[in-house]
Amino acid sequence: MDIFRRIGSQFRKPSGTLGTIVSDLMILGNRSAYKTLIKELTLDPNDKILEIGYGPGIGIGLISKRFQNCEIYGIDFSELMFRRATKRNSQLIKNNKVHLFLGDFIETEINTINFSVIYCINVIYFWDDLQKPFEKVRSLLRDDGIFCFYMARNEDLTKVRFARNDIFNKYSIEQITDALKSAGFSEADYNYKHGYFIKAKK
Repeated sequence: MDIFRRIGSQFRKPSGTLGTIVSDLMILGNRSAYKTLIKELTLDPNDKILEIGYGPGIGIGLISKRFQNCEIYGIDFSELMFRRATKRNSQLIKNNKVHLFLGDFIETEINTINFSVIYCINVIYFWDDLQKPFEKVRSLLRDDGIFCFYMARNEDLTKVRFARNDIFNKYSIEQITDALKSAGFSEADYNYKHGYFIKAKK
């Protein structure tokens, strides 16, 4: 396999030694996106939050620290990320503030419903079809729930060698907003700063 394709596949589902290196890069690359997300969130005590694709678990920790009276759930289909995120957030898990699951978001049944916020950072490129995951997100949100996510511009992804392959779906912002509307979201706002931050209301 081409080395750049191997690296790209590790961003999708990290595993092994290369996956550990890639997950360390995720910590560096995603921190600012998580900080942007935290600024956008308004949560009440006892609200439930879900992260799709929590990776090494840095966002779980940052958000739990900011919203200490909320419960955070997370799902990721990488065994390596599950282990790293569990270790990183072990005390929060022990205190029942964080609940991490291993599985594919689209295929795994999630019994906890009525999340106030569902979010993901640099995940949607790896969904070949947006309709099913967006509909599932909407079904898990409470009536006034919010879906927040961050994504790079498709123009910028094509400049990155490991993202030029078909592992990364290079969605335009127009495709994203159309898919959100098709999935039943009432409105979607976005802003751009080194990438798109999208906030969609159920």
